[in-house]
Amino acid sequence: MAARASIMLAGGCAAALVAGTAGAQSSSGLKWGEGSLAPMHGYLGVHLGKSEFEPDCLPGLSCDDGETAFKLTAGGIASDIFSAEIGYLNMGKIDFGGGSQRAQGFNLSLVGNLPIAVGFTAFGKIGTTYGWTDTSSNRPGISTGSEKGFGLSYGIGIGYRQAPQFEVVGEYERHS
Repeated sequence: MAARASIMLAGGCAAALVAGTAGAQSSSGLKWGEGSLAPMHGYLGVHLGKSEFEPDCLPGLSCDDGETAFKLTAGGIASDIFSAEIGYLNMGKIDFGGGSQRAQGFNLSLVGNLPIAVGFTAFGKIGTTYGWTDTSSNRPGISTGSEKGFGLSYGIGIGYRQAPQFEVVGEYERHS
């Protein structure tokens, strides 16, 4: 069963971190090669939201398509415009037509940021998700078992930086 899921993340937050010897550096950060192997700023994020599954539902049977979801992320900021992000996402479990499906995975994305006003940033991301689903059912005609593989992921969102070390984001993501 091919599982595609989208996730609407609301109330996500990211705390900016400092890598390498950044504690003694200015807020403009380290340049590549100046005592650090990575860009100065990074972040950790915890995101909560609602997933929407697209399971293979049989006509006439009930099909739950949403569940509470969460994502844990870590990212590195290369510039004011570009960053990269890795994360674990859990889309939860849905029940449908005598069966259930769980979906989760690891994601790697490139992120483009666009400042739109003081404290506000719009962003877009594209990447890949290595996901796995587990499907079970006691009804004939519903595919069961586990499926693993890579798929396209993309998303858009907006962030509001409330303090130098804290940002709240709202975003929509799609994972195949």
